[in-house]
Amino acid sequence: MNRRRSGSAVAGVLLACVLLAGAFGGTAALASADTPAVQVSSVNASPDSPVVGETVTIETTIANLEGTNGTVDITDVYLRDWPSEYERVENVGSVAPGGSVTVPVTTAFDEPGEKRVTVNVVVRDEADDSHSYSYPLVVDVEEPDVDGGLSVDRNASGETAVTLTNYGNVAFSDVDIAAVTGDERRERRRALDVAPGDDRTVAFDIAGYDRADLAFVASYTANGETHRIRRGFGEAPDVRGGLSVDENDPNRATVTLDNYGNVAFSDVEVRVLIDGEVRDRRFARDVPADGNRSIAFDTEGYDAENATLTASYVANGETHEISREVALDPEVSGEIRLTAVETTRLGGSVSIDGEAANVGGTDAESVLVSVRDVDGVTPEGGSGEYFVGAVDASEFATFELAASVENGTSAIPVEVSYLVDGERTTTTRTVTVSSTGLPPAGAATGAPDGGGPPGSGGAPQGPPGGSGLPTLPILVGVIAVIGAGGGLYYLWNRE
Repeated sequence: MNRRRSGSAVAGVLLACVLLAGAFGGTAALASADTPAVQVSSVNASPDSPVVGETVTIETTIANLEGTNGTVDITDVYLRDWPSEYERVENVGSVAPGGSVTVPVTTAFDEPGEKRVTVNVVVRDEADDSHSYSYPLVVDVEEPDVDGGLSVDRNASGETAVTLTNYGNVAFSDVDIAAVTGDERRERRRALDVAPGDDRTVAFDIAGYDRADLAFVASYTANGETHRIRRGFGEAPDVRGGLSVDENDPNRATVTLDNYGNVAFSDVEVRVLIDGEVRDRRFARDVPADGNRSIAFDTEGYDAENATLTASYVANGETHEISREVALDPEVSGEIRLTAVETTRLGGSVSIDGEAANVGGTDAESVLVSVRDVDGVTPEGGSGEYFVGAVDASEFATFELAASVENGTSAIPVEVSYLVDGERTTTTRTVTVSSTGLPPAGAATGAPDGGGPPGSGGAPQGPPGGSGLPTLPILVGVIAVIGAGGGLYYLWNRE
């Protein structure tokens, strides 16, 4: 074999070694081509809380930032809630550096609930390479709520004003309001569509009508169905409200305000009071006659045994209030206890290992475990205290301590300090140790101190779980390199 071929073999072995070293050192980062500086700057849904079947427009703003490497073409914008794809817009157009474009995509949802939609954008740069970007969006889809209310009043000109109010979340169309006596329709008025939270008023001249038998009937279409409401002219206002609480969930209270009368409730507010002070409050939409509204309160953080729930509302021009007292499931504050504690004694040194367990229902912070300095017990250097940090509710964290003890010492006081809701708590736990300790592990071999820290038994100390290096791959690599070197030596001397 000539030297040139041997040189080629050497180069091949060196290349193999370089690749092998790269495999051990980590994955090599490949230089990628320049990518455009495209950003999905905003995504907005309108309406933000649609009802089932309602058309939702999701507008996505895509920006090609200044300093990018050229114009980009927006090829696709689509909505996806894996594995479903709702809608897609293709071939949107080009965006020059420093420019932006807003792309509307319309869709509808068939079921209520929280929809986690991902807006995906695909662009193509001047090198004809495609790049994808995504943006998360949460849309709360509500159940259709069709609630209409009819009120009758006399206006300034002496006519009778009849008002149809939309208390729900679905628009009213084909609105028709009629004056009837008995089963006979006397007059009718048509009105414009009524949006959620809005109302329409029409006037009637009822002179000559039998008022004892006079009523007004409103009909409208909502959510694909026709609805009717009737209100008698001489019907006396009936204001009756009821408050109920669903306490099945210990961490949540659902309050329902019922309207049992014939007058709508407006300016509805529900408050939670603890010891006479307002802890939380919620506002609700108007409550039509024979309707109701429910509001949920998260009571998990209430540190009280009882709460007063109060609903206030305006009906027939007056403010009304109704209250209900409920029992709460008080939350147990965080509490740190030492569990699974083990001690190891080597001569005059004791190592303590255990767990700092949070047996309460709230988080504990700044947890510190330390050996108290008392007669016969001294914290050992930097191992006399251990900062655990935060321990979540129903969780635990391990700790390690070391103390120097005198002969005859059988207990070590360990202090536990922690914060719960900004207040510090300090307790002391007595840890029992054997009164007679074993000699240092190194005594049997002549080592003066056991060759390691307390509790090590003289064994070399290292990080938990080994050195952290992949032993088997390194061993295989070393064998491969040695084999390759031996083969090269053989080829070199074969000539």
